[in-house]
Amino acid sequence: MIRDKLTALGLFGFSVIYLAGGWDLKLGALRKPGPGLLPLLVGTGLLVCTAIYLWQAFRKPAAPVSSLKSFDLKTAAWLIAAVLAYPVLLNYLDFILATFAVVYLALLVLKFNRPVRGLVVSLMIVVACFMVFAVLLGVTLPSGPIEEFLYRLRG
Repeated sequence: MIRDKLTALGLFGFSVIYLAGGWDLKLGALRKPGPGLLPLLVGTGLLVCTAIYLWQAFRKPAAPVSSLKSFDLKTAAWLIAAVLAYPVLLNYLDFILATFAVVYLALLVLKFNRPVRGLVVSLMIVVACFMVFAVLLGVTLPSGPIEEFLYRLRG
């Protein structure tokens, strides 16, 4: 119980420091975002989530300690490998395919629901990332034929 409270306090403190660190950066506009827009959005979301977690940690009564599940080294190794392979995959597969491969592998490793549902969720995540970064924010991403096709659809 005390561990949950300390974790909640630490995460809340980190989110406050993160938000304060990006506070002085120029926001810009939605059409032409400045360097502080994304840190402000992430920091605000992080602060809200950690505040909720902090409230829950201090609100709940002490629960009896059950047997803790041991750290799964195999899962952690797969996730680290996927993160380290992502920049290499970006060179060969471009943004959409590389991101899809890494997200799908992460969902498989984390035993997300069913593999077919994982394919659909991975595709939705990749399309959302492409729309936010490439279309909305105008970030230049590694492009291949799929990305070029999506750019042409946009107009």
